[in-house]
Amino acid sequence: MARVCATSPDLWWDVCVAAVDGGIVRSAEWRRIREFSAGVPARDEPAMLAVAGEAGAGKSTLWRAGVAAAVDAGQRLLRSEPSASETDLSFAGLSDLLADVLPEVAADIPGPPREALEVALLLRAPGDEPPTARAVGLAVLAALRACVSAGPVLLAIDDVHWLDEASLDALTFALRRVREGPLSVLLAARTDAPADPLTAGEPAPSSRWRELLAALPGAGVIDLAPLDLWQIQNLLPRTATAAQVRLVARESRGNPFWAMEMLASMGSAAAPVPPLARTLTERLSRSLTAAAVEALATVAAAGRIGVTEALAVLGHLDDPAAALDAAILAGVVTETGDRIVPAHPLIGAAAVESLPPGRRGRLYQRLATASSNPERHAHFAALAAGPGPDAAVADALDAAAASAHARAANAAAAQFAAQAVLFTPESDPAAVVRRRIRAGELMFLAGDIERSLEHLEVLDNNRLATADLERALPLELDMVEVVRGAAAAAPIISRAIEAAGDDPRRRALVLALASDPAYGAPAGRRAAAIEAIRCAELAGEVAAPALHRALTNLVAAKVTGGEGLDTGLLGRAACLEPGLSPLRLHDTADLHLGLWSRFVDDVDTARSALQRCIARARDAGDDFALWIFPAYLAATEELAGDYAAAAAVLQAADASAAGHDWPPNPWILEPRCELLIAAGDLDGALGIADESLPDREDAPAPARYMGACVRGKVGAWRCDPPAVVRHFELAGRCADLEGWTDPGVRDRLDAMLAEAYVAMGRTGDAMRISAWLRQVGERLGRPGLTGNADRIDALVQAEAGDLDAAAESARAAVAGHGSSPLRVELARSMLALGRIERRRKARKQARDALSRARKLAAEIGHKPLLAEIERELPRVAAARSGTELTATEQRVADLIAGGATNRDAAAALFVSVRTVETHVASIYRKLGVRTRAELAHKLSAPSVR
Repeated sequence: MARVCATSPDLWWDVCVAAVDGGIVRSAEWRRIREFSAGVPARDEPAMLAVAGEAGAGKSTLWRAGVAAAVDAGQRLLRSEPSASETDLSFAGLSDLLADVLPEVAADIPGPPREALEVALLLRAPGDEPPTARAVGLAVLAALRACVSAGPVLLAIDDVHWLDEASLDALTFALRRVREGPLSVLLAARTDAPADPLTAGEPAPSSRWRELLAALPGAGVIDLAPLDLWQIQNLLPRTATAAQVRLVARESRGNPFWAMEMLASMGSAAAPVPPLARTLTERLSRSLTAAAVEALATVAAAGRIGVTEALAVLGHLDDPAAALDAAILAGVVTETGDRIVPAHPLIGAAAVESLPPGRRGRLYQRLATASSNPERHAHFAALAAGPGPDAAVADALDAAAASAHARAANAAAAQFAAQAVLFTPESDPAAVVRRRIRAGELMFLAGDIERSLEHLEVLDNNRLATADLERALPLELDMVEVVRGAAAAAPIISRAIEAAGDDPRRRALVLALASDPAYGAPAGRRAAAIEAIRCAELAGEVAAPALHRALTNLVAAKVTGGEGLDTGLLGRAACLEPGLSPLRLHDTADLHLGLWSRFVDDVDTARSALQRCIARARDAGDDFALWIFPAYLAATEELAGDYAAAAAVLQAADASAAGHDWPPNPWILEPRCELLIAAGDLDGALGIADESLPDREDAPAPARYMGACVRGKVGAWRCDPPAVVRHFELAGRCADLEGWTDPGVRDRLDAMLAEAYVAMGRTGDAMRISAWLRQVGERLGRPGLTGNADRIDALVQAEAGDLDAAAESARAAVAGHGSSPLRVELARSMLALGRIERRRKARKQARDALSRARKLAAEIGHKPLLAEIERELPRVAAARSGTELTATEQRVADLIAGGATNRDAAAALFVSVRTVETHVASIYRKLGVRTRAELAHKLSAPSVR
């Protein structure tokens, strides 16, 4: 491995890993990287390797060795080498990687994602609506798959810590979803560098590039350790004395770049080691003409520049071409494709730092003038201006934010918007307010909630114009509720109501917010929504957003208050939506229809509406919605007893959430806990509750409520009535505080609580719940609720010894649940009926009810319920011959014949392995078989069934 430009002995700035005798200093790392890159064709699935180390450690040299190995092996190379000046240039890295291959693979990218990618890469003008980040990510995914299908691909990024966020997000999205094919990713990344005085005191390099590592399983990292004394000796020229080598090794901390620079700066073995940063800039000035140094500084500051543009920026020099040629011939500037770049980032940084502040500012101004791209222009204009305020620069940053947002680069847009606030003169307060609100909106879109709040919370809501308040206040309240809880949002609403005055438009807004199901006052939500609707109607079309919010909030208040689902209000809200832009997917009438229909037992309507909402979220590329909405759908499928569908929905939600770090949400955790309970993993459900849904006084009310519900359900399936009562009574108190009086909104906890009351002899409390459920069920026409009431009555009557009345009530419960979509409740009512019929000595009727319950529970896949039914069945079995299997033996036989081990069968039936072994021995004896194969064959005969 040779040094770069090794023909020039004066290239003291070359960061080498090669020894002076041609050997390899970092030989182990060099071999590993070349083997990784050359081995791409043999891979069946993607792989990644990153080289990490401080500035000057030799990362780029090793990275280039890997690139060379891939090229020598005939692989397709997708390459990007971003610079520090490009971190604010949206999609610059993606442009490097895909610009050459895009024409070739464009036909493999579906139309909308391809258009989004072309907008992002400035190959197409933006449309009326900006593309989504998900659409760009889908296009990158399709492009990578097309490249890989044509042959081995190495995707290589040097200095990946400088990769712009928009490119990083799109690549991370795509790499998470590329699961097969000969694709390898080679990265070089800078870590914090105490040996690098040029970056001392600067913010540490971004570590977001590690999200790429997380995108591929098994990604590896080579951390470049400092060179030892022997390696330093082999790196330095043979003319270096032993004393110099020891001194350089110690003072450079084993950093090859600074080791070579130190030696070049030492006059003799006894000479002191000079300050590193100063010697580098001094050696630049001694080795290069002032014009060449300025050419180097221009190239370094620009980050992404071609020869023609560089000559234009250097137009103030007497001979720009000669200055640039001198820098190139000296080896401090190199050509890479159609770009010219510093030979090493530290060289470029030293050249920029060597310019006096005034000259540096003029350089940035020339770069701003030469930049037609709004984002580059604003970046350099801000650097040229220094600290604000500056109205012209603020305008430029505003335009850059709009440009980045139009290309789905919301992170960059948010940064530009935040800078625009800093540069806006305080003498223009309206502009300050407008830009703070925009910064808050863009920070929110970029997922930076904390910084979004920083911009919005400093605003004086009482003094905002109504139009500004309509943008700022809803966003602020939503984020305060997410970050600090609903209680923190309440005083903000109270102050807004007090300051609203008589203006109907303003009152419509704040009252609509006061009726919010999450942070509105529980006792006043319904009244606030009604008054907000009245005010919005007075204000007219301008208050349509507030009217829409108030209508959907009134729907929620009615459902939670036990008044049923008012589809007329939702229809009215839906009619407003075409004129509302932008309307978040979380606020649509269709989502409210899907959400609240589940609580009133209308499973079909809920499922259809939620599926439509998920499809819209997928089209919009809204990962957060694709995490939240499936949880609502999963809860709906669980209510209907389709746990397999619920599991599939949650798996898709997990894929959308991959790579994000969203806080746990009670409504997301609920269906996951329910799925674990149905699978028989009661400890797993409790583990989630204990970790994320704590039973503490200071816990948010929804989290404490949901945790109590999970613990109560686990207690019910463990036949622990005292635990059921303790946890469900707590959940009931939490629900009461929130104003949730509908049994469905209360997760049907009251029916299970009543059954626990019966088990503990508190039949009066149970009958009180039964009467309430019956009243609500009959008033709203919900047979699931009346079925619950009938089942509670049956249990109370059985407890009192009136078995005939109990059987009548249990049959009514079965009929009620049979008329509802609640299959789990139907199976539980059949179980109750079977138990009561057994006590009445009606063995045939008991056997029929329990058999039907067992079949339904098996179809549903609810293991605890199935186990409970199967424990009851043997007690009502008909008289059998000596060769007839019992119900439990038949279940064991089915499992064993299907390939289950004894341990598997024990887990499925909630019994011990020894019990299963006893059953197996009895089964073999009764059926006259000796092996599992014979058992499977025997069971295929109808007579055995």
